[in-house]
Amino acid sequence: MEAHYTLAEAGDYGELIDFCNYVFSHAHSPTDFPALLPKLYRPENFTPGCHYIVREGGRIRAAVGAYPLCLNVLGTALPARGIGMVSVHPYARARGYMRALMKMALEDMRRDGIVFSLLGGQRQRYEYFGYTPAGQRAVFECCRANIRHLLGKGFSPAFSVRRLEGDGKELEDIYLLHQSKAARFERDAGKLFEILSSWKCRVFTLSDGGGFAGYLVADSAGAAISEINLKNPARMIEAAGCFLNHLGRDQVSVDVQPWETEKLEAFSAFAENCRVTAPYSFAVFDWQPLLSALLRLKTASGQDLPDGEAFFRVSREGLPDSCFRIAVRQGEAEVSPGTGEGAIALDSLRAARLFFSPQPWAPPALLGSPFLRGILPLPLFFENPDGI
Repeated sequence: MEAHYTLAEAGDYGELIDFCNYVFSHAHSPTDFPALLPKLYRPENFTPGCHYIVREGGRIRAAVGAYPLCLNVLGTALPARGIGMVSVHPYARARGYMRALMKMALEDMRRDGIVFSLLGGQRQRYEYFGYTPAGQRAVFECCRANIRHLLGKGFSPAFSVRRLEGDGKELEDIYLLHQSKAARFERDAGKLFEILSSWKCRVFTLSDGGGFAGYLVADSAGAAISEINLKNPARMIEAAGCFLNHLGRDQVSVDVQPWETEKLEAFSAFAENCRVTAPYSFAVFDWQPLLSALLRLKTASGQDLPDGEAFFRVSREGLPDSCFRIAVRQGEAEVSPGTGEGAIALDSLRAARLFFSPQPWAPPALLGSPFLRGILPLPLFFENPDGI
C-alpha cells in the first residue's frame, strides 16, 4: 500500500491523538497525551505543522513531533526543537517510517536555522540520528535528618507552602522569577500553569512575611523536585524543610542546573548525597552560537577560564564538516570559524560528549590539555517542565 508523507493540519488533531495514545499504550502503559502534556496536546494548544505523519490507505501509521523551543542564555536566543510523540503502529513496523520522518524533521531544522534539538528515548535508537545523552544536572538527595541537624530539632517552618490548583495571581510572580534567570528555556506566560504541570507534576508556591518568596515543581508523589526558584537562593535549606513538613515526607530529591552556583552551594552544604546525570539527548546543528553562549554562561557563573585556544572539526554523515576555533583571552571567550587544518577531529556524538558530558571523558590526545580541562564541560542543561 502506498505511503503518503505530510505534515499534520488542525483537522488531524483527533485522529493523531488517538493514534499516538494507542501506540504508546500498546508499547508501554496506558497513555493520555492531553493529560500528560496539556501544553502541547490539548485541542487549544495543538500546533499545525509540527507533526510529521505517514498515511497508508488514508490512515495514520507513523508520527514524529518536532516542537519549537528557545533557549535564552544571557539575552542570546538560541532556537531549538524538541522531538516527541514518536509513534509507529505495531502492524507497520520495519517499513522505515520512523527513519523517514526523522530525516524530514532534521532536514527542516537545518533549513530553518535551528541551533540544536533534543529528545528523550533509548540512546542507541536515536544516536543513528545524531542525538546522544549530554548536558549536566545535579540531583541532590535531601533528608529530614539533614535539615534537622543544620537548623535544629525545633525547626519552625519559615515558609508557607501552598499547592496551585490552576491559574492564579501567583503565576505572574512565578513567570517573572523564571524570566530573571541567566539561562532558561522561554515559556509562554499564557500557558505557564500547563507548562509547569507537564508530566503530571504539581506546582507549589512559597511565601513568608514579605509575600511571594518562590516556587517549586514536584512530581505527583512529592518525591522529586524538578525545579525550585527562590528570590533568595540562600534559603534553600529552609525551603526543602518546609516542603518535607508540608507533605509529611522524610526525603526528597532536588534537581539543580550546572550554572546555578548559589543553589549548588546551598544544597551541597546539607544534602545526604548527590549524583550528576545527563538530562536529555541532544543533537547540535550549529556549534558556534551554542558554545559561545555557554562559555559566557560559565564565566557569568563565577568560573575563571584559562587563556588558550583549540581548533575543532566536527563531522556528521552526509553534511559538511563544522570547523571552528575556541579561544580565551583574559577571561573573554570567543568561538569563531576555523579552517579545519590541524584541528581536533570528532564526529558529532563524540563532540557532544566532549563539550557537555557529565562524565570525565576525553580522547587521549586531549587529556594533557590544561586549556580544555579548564573550560570543559560546558553547562548545557534542560529543565523538566520544558520536556517534550
